[in-house]
Amino acid sequence: MNPLVLFLPVYRATGTAYLLGLVVLALLDAMRLQFGLILIPSGIALIAIWFFVYSLHANRRRHAGREPALAVLPVVVAALAKGLAAVLGIFPGLVAAMMDFAERNGVNTADDQAFAAAISQPGFQEAFQEDLLTRPELMDTLASGMTWPSWFGFWLVIALFAIWFARMRPPVAPPAMPDV
Repeated sequence: MNPLVLFLPVYRATGTAYLLGLVVLALLDAMRLQFGLILIPSGIALIAIWFFVYSLHANRRRHAGREPALAVLPVVVAALAKGLAAVLGIFPGLVAAMMDFAERNGVNTADDQAFAAAISQPGFQEAFQEDLLTRPELMDTLASGMTWPSWFGFWLVIALFAIWFARMRPPVAPPAMPDV
């Protein structure tokens, strides 16, 4: 396998090289989340991984004799899934934090109607946001709740696209016409 297949979208990637490249990138992304990168800011590392995923898809399409333009589709859909999974990952912690905040302010959270009435008050959301901003440890806990769900959301979508892209074959040339 040519290692440049991972980094530049100008090569051709066989099915095996494509799948191996995705596994390597998924592992690097997991290591980025678990340990962080000292010399590279997290946002730049994330964009680099997305570019490398695009490169792999473009190279796979090129190997299959297709235009690489559609290679951006898996990355865009996976990025949207990453965002959705992050929201779903933070939601339980955010609800628990909101209930804790309501209890600290005298709301009976066991009574659903009282809780609903309290959170619908005009100043409740602003006060809750201010409380979140004054408690950085809670913000860190909430942010850590998004990390792995967003990783799984992104790579699950990429894995689904990988099934499609790995099965791509070059178009079969029509049989040559016999000389008459």
